[in-house]
Amino acid sequence: MGSLAVIPRDWAYPVVAERRSSLENPQTPLSYPAEWLLDLFNGGRTDSGIRVSELTAFQVSTFLCCVDLIASKIASLPFHIYERSLNQTGRAIHRLAYDHGMYELLHTEPNEEMSRQTFLKAFLCHCLAWGNGYAEIQRDAGNSVVAIWPRNPARTHARRTTVPLRLEPAPWRPFPVSIPAQSLIYLTTDGMDDMEHGDVIASQDGVERVIPLEDMLHVPGLSFDGRIGQSTVWLARQTLGMALVTEKFGAKYFANYARPGGILKLPMNLKPEDREAAKRSWMEAQGGENSHRVAIMPPGFEWQSMSNNPQEAQSTETRAYVRNEIAAIFHVPSRMVGDNSRSSKASTEQENQELLDYTLAPWLSGIKLEWKRKLFAHTLIGRTPRNPFYVDFDVTGMIRGDAASREKFNASGRQWGYLCANDVRALENMNPIDDPSAESFWIPVNMTLTTTPINPNTQDGAGRGDKPEQMQPAVATDVVAKNREAELERVYSPLFLDALGRLLAREKRNSEAFSLCFHAVLMAIRNACQFEAERDFAVADAPTIESGKFVDDYIGGMARRAGSWTPEAADGIATEELARATRAIRIAVYRECATAKAKGGQSDQA
Repeated sequence: MGSLAVIPRDWAYPVVAERRSSLENPQTPLSYPAEWLLDLFNGGRTDSGIRVSELTAFQVSTFLCCVDLIASKIASLPFHIYERSLNQTGRAIHRLAYDHGMYELLHTEPNEEMSRQTFLKAFLCHCLAWGNGYAEIQRDAGNSVVAIWPRNPARTHARRTTVPLRLEPAPWRPFPVSIPAQSLIYLTTDGMDDMEHGDVIASQDGVERVIPLEDMLHVPGLSFDGRIGQSTVWLARQTLGMALVTEKFGAKYFANYARPGGILKLPMNLKPEDREAAKRSWMEAQGGENSHRVAIMPPGFEWQSMSNNPQEAQSTETRAYVRNEIAAIFHVPSRMVGDNSRSSKASTEQENQELLDYTLAPWLSGIKLEWKRKLFAHTLIGRTPRNPFYVDFDVTGMIRGDAASREKFNASGRQWGYLCANDVRALENMNPIDDPSAESFWIPVNMTLTTTPINPNTQDGAGRGDKPEQMQPAVATDVVAKNREAELERVYSPLFLDALGRLLAREKRNSEAFSLCFHAVLMAIRNACQFEAERDFAVADAPTIESGKFVDDYIGGMARRAGSWTPEAADGIATEELARATRAIRIAVYRECATAKAKGGQSDQA
């Protein structure tokens, strides 16, 4: 990037409106520019013999379709400001920041002349065609953002200063700005420098003004230096030139009513003026609307047709090839630009996901990061400089499944407890229910946390059983559960330590030895937990078969991990193993009683 010393100038008049360049006039319309205008806008000849620029490239239907598809889709996505914070467990939570001062500006109206969709669509068109999207940030005296204006990428350029600069206050930036040497700045001749003298607006087109780095939103495309994006049209000019030539050939062919020209043979002894008269007469009789009429020629005249079959020129195959090439440049699925030969309705959902992942996601990420850097400055929070606000696109609607898929997802989320009723209604764009029950989450009655065994009386989805507030707490809370386990450990600690001492005194510590030493004390703990669980679940004579098998299995597990036990560490081993055994046996007993209670409730209902 070249160096440039910039001499700022003062602006003494308010901004009235943007004005277009004098290049845009009826003599040289921008839709069909002249050669010198193509050179001005970096247009260049291709091997096909036609010039291609960012402006003429839009005459290629596939190019226009790709740019319009990407720009329109991104511009139509909901765009929000979010706030990131941490909950009590340290997990990140994200909140829609409707109350942020810039929410309406970014979500609805970046400036007074255009909506957010119009602004983003123009910005993305610049990114996709010119390889650079520029948008100037307008600030007030308090350095707050009041508007964002798109800048013409053909009239905006990045430069690096060689000397320090000072920008004096201007109507769109009412405070001075000091720019150190070797800083990146932007020069533009676009907008915000028109001055008003009475009723006459004096345009200042062609006069460069300086935009500081922090006041320019810049999203480059493919870049070789990380600062300036390369023009997509310039890099793909050969393919676009071929497309323009092919379309021009087809247009000329049908302009002649799909009938190629030929040779009109005249007699040898005609005078030059007679030949010109014969040619003019033939064109009037057979040209334009008269091309399909029967021709009557004087004696000595002969017509020889020159065939030029477009099928032989492979124009159809060439157009299909060019269409796929341009679609590949933008990473757009060819089905979305008119190629229906290799797609089916069954793959539409996957192609939408592919469009999001490979076509839209890079541009979405570039916009989000640039908006975050320039619009939400870092502030000191604690000892860490950060800003909890950021912008993001909502792509939920784009990858929205069909009715059957949404029904399955919503039912699964409701059943397994990660969606409440209002969550489901929000996903379906429905208003929430003003009832506390709509914010409640379900859990399956046969599953719960190990620290909170289930109570079928209060977790019956059909509403059976007494109301929770009319019952004694059927399931112990974490605190109560830990207190009960601690009490069991205190009561059975001497017995468990004695059993461990007898085991460590044995020469053989096989499974039989473990069972002889620990079976009695562990079964006593099981019986104490059984009495407690039957009282909590209000059941009598609950089965004990499964919990008895669990005790035997647990003893086998103790035998497998006892290889490093030593008499010197008996006290520590007893404390650790007793706490572990008490907790495991208590969970097994409660699960068995809960199952018995559930089966009993079903029998009563039957």
